[in-house]
Amino acid sequence: MDIKREIKCALHDLGFDKPRKHQVAPIKSLTDKQDTIVIAGTSSGKTAIYQTAGLVLQGLTVVIEPLLALIYNQVKELQHKGISADYIDSTRTKTDVDKILRKAKKGKLSFLYVTPERLQNKNFITEMQQTNLTLLVVDECHCITEWGYTFRDAYLHIGDFIQTLAHKPVICACSATILEGDVETIAQSLRMRHPAVFRSDLKRNNLILLKKDVTSSKKNLEKRLEYCLKALKHCIRKHVGDGSIIIYALTTAYVDAIYNFLEEFYPGQVTRYHAKIQPEKLKRQMEMDFLQGKKKIMVATSAFSMGIDVPDIELVIHFNTPISMTDYIQQIGRAGRDGRKARCILFYGQNGDDAKIVNSLRKKAAQTSKQAANTIKAHYKQMQDFLSDTSCMRNAVLRYQGQNEQTICKCCTNCARERKGY
Repeated sequence: MDIKREIKCALHDLGFDKPRKHQVAPIKSLTDKQDTIVIAGTSSGKTAIYQTAGLVLQGLTVVIEPLLALIYNQVKELQHKGISADYIDSTRTKTDVDKILRKAKKGKLSFLYVTPERLQNKNFITEMQQTNLTLLVVDECHCITEWGYTFRDAYLHIGDFIQTLAHKPVICACSATILEGDVETIAQSLRMRHPAVFRSDLKRNNLILLKKDVTSSKKNLEKRLEYCLKALKHCIRKHVGDGSIIIYALTTAYVDAIYNFLEEFYPGQVTRYHAKIQPEKLKRQMEMDFLQGKKKIMVATSAFSMGIDVPDIELVIHFNTPISMTDYIQQIGRAGRDGRKARCILFYGQNGDDAKIVNSLRKKAAQTSKQAANTIKAHYKQMQDFLSDTSCMRNAVLRYQGQNEQTICKCCTNCARERKGY
């Protein structure tokens, strides 16, 4: 096999002329059948790495994703390019699933997307044992350490699934937010054999990180919400041109309140996404309205974050303080994917409203796992430390990711205050 030619053909099928410099080595590693960990920034093209390798290896590639929105988006993109791809989730009928698995066993399916929970299904395990599974991808693999010990323990059992296979596939794990100390944990959990680790520059120079104090003197929660909504409207008017906007909130109730408020000022332009929207068909439609550019403002929980690729997002607003630094980094990573300057504004307050939400989540987690509760507490403290940090915000994000950067961005909230002598 002429690997260089095969890689070139695969990239062409995916719509790329040539790989970016940082993509070459991990693609080569995977096509050489070497287990590989890829740590690269948001919008850096991690998807192209494993999709290219999957086409070159010419078997079935199973991709494990954390979010259904991400699965639907990637499968649609592959199908649009004429590549055989499908997904299995809870919305598929038994007939659908059987048809997809038969196609996989006959070698007529190149990519199959699932969530980690699917790997615990006995029928799925049996069927996969009869396929030519050549590549298994754990996209957003930081979920193993971030979520595996809290509310999605299926992430801790991906390695068990791999062990059931007669022929071990090449394993690829990738993310923008793998902490230095978690690399070995992830490798061991996935039963990886001496994985090659590729870490590229995580810096996103086109993102302007800002934080805005929205502390209100109002005693009533509803009045404080009104105050924050007015600040939200002001930010949108100030910072948005012709691009798209994502507003993240911690709870479905906040998402609905923000959606109802903005729909009054931007009728027909606002959509929303969270787990409680029913039926599933409606949720899919609301998601697609934004992904296809039919609506320009998305209000969502963290269920709409990792891997979502809408090129023209020029503003990301965190209406509530995120529950972790990983959530924050993943969510600001949706901005400026077409290279444009984009602003990411983090609302925070001294009223304790966000902390109460997180504390409620922690208490709920403690009912089933003390470790889960402690993990949530530790993650939220990291977020609070970031808020109180007075150094360059971009560099603080990079430090969290294990990259030391000496040059300051000069445009974040902290750098601007330093420049003005506050």
